[in-house]
Amino acid sequence: MIICEECPGACCKILVVEIDTPETKEEYENILCYLYHKDVKIYIDTDNTWNVQFNTQCKQLDENGNCKIYSERPPVCRESKVEECHINKKEIKKIFNDADEYSVWLKNKNNSNIKNK
Repeated sequence: MIICEECPGACCKILVVEIDTPETKEEYENILCYLYHKDVKIYIDTDNTWNVQFNTQCKQLDENGNCKIYSERPPVCRESKVEECHINKKEIKKIFNDADEYSVWLKNKNNSNIKNK
């Protein structure tokens, strides 16, 4: 496991947001909207939680990758745990790097599990 002092600020170079698990055909198709954007991925954790990952650097990093507002950083930054860092996280069940990859998966997915609205 990597510790913060050994890391080049990876948690400050991506933003992960949990999203609602799609249930209907339309909701599954709407996931494509995220993946049409540059530097965005979707992943499913082993607990079936869906997440959108934005590969974008925090504006508060200096040229060396250090936080310029460390003592005043937001609670979400202060409270993050090294075990939950995306570098250390081993609980990713499936990751979609782009819309094409997701489309293939969606096409092969058992459609009987997808509601038609």
